[in-house]
Amino acid sequence: MWHCPLCKSPISLGTKQIICPNRHSFDKAKSGYVNLLPVQFKKSKVPGDDKDMVRARREFHQLNAYLPLKERMISLLGDTLGKEGTHSVSMDGERKSGFINIYDAGCGEGSYLDAVIDGLLAKGFSVNGAGSDIAKIAVELAAKAFKRTQFVVASSFDLPLVDASQDVVIQVFAPGSNEEYLRVLRAQGLLLTVDPAPKHLFELKKRVYDDPKQHKLEEAQRAGFTRLHDEIFTFSIEFKSHEQALALIKMTPFYWKLPEGKINEIVKTLTSVSADFHIQLWQKHNSEDAK
Repeated sequence: MWHCPLCKSPISLGTKQIICPNRHSFDKAKSGYVNLLPVQFKKSKVPGDDKDMVRARREFHQLNAYLPLKERMISLLGDTLGKEGTHSVSMDGERKSGFINIYDAGCGEGSYLDAVIDGLLAKGFSVNGAGSDIAKIAVELAAKAFKRTQFVVASSFDLPLVDASQDVVIQVFAPGSNEEYLRVLRAQGLLLTVDPAPKHLFELKKRVYDDPKQHKLEEAQRAGFTRLHDEIFTFSIEFKSHEQALALIKMTPFYWKLPEGKINEIVKTLTSVSADFHIQLWQKHNSEDAK
């Protein structure tokens, strides 16, 4: 299901050194991830989130504060995939009946993808999971933690995947390319997107800004897709300790911009926040429908 980021020839990631038919080579790291972001494609020396922010997000997810969101993602995908029946999907050029290929574009440290795979397996689906992120440190952390899943360093605007190789793509709090999603999804494949809704972490924002602004909803249609589901999903996170509040703050940009005294003040007074998400489920049109 993979292709070379330089010449787009099919490649397999099953060996330690990956070489495409045109002799472009890529090495597999000890942790199992593969860097498929050529240096000439990088826009900065170290693209993506830095080490401290990535580790803060892993620490926060280990507290399971976003568990209701993950369960909602699993429910939506499970219900929709269940209506479609058994799949036959391409896996490294071969057909394997019954498996669902699910890809996380902008996977970060891998927590959302791992939760979705676990949830779909529990519902009886056979799942092949993979993900990519532009931040090498995030992909390395994901690969070390979630051994069953293939992670690669790559841009979501140039996914290293062959055409029509995925049944599901998820995009959670990450930028992405609608054109790339259309390319890599099979006909009637699913795209699940999660973005901040207006009141997301608003209690925290009120302690940071004098005039906090709510997030704006992304209401635009996606070319080539039909929207199957659109909801605002909200729940409250109640902090049982200052450590939990700090874990949340550390995974946001606020922590890295505010003085330590201000952070300590927020941690002491922040007892709960609203987790507010805009969840949308899209289905790619049949090729016949697009004509």
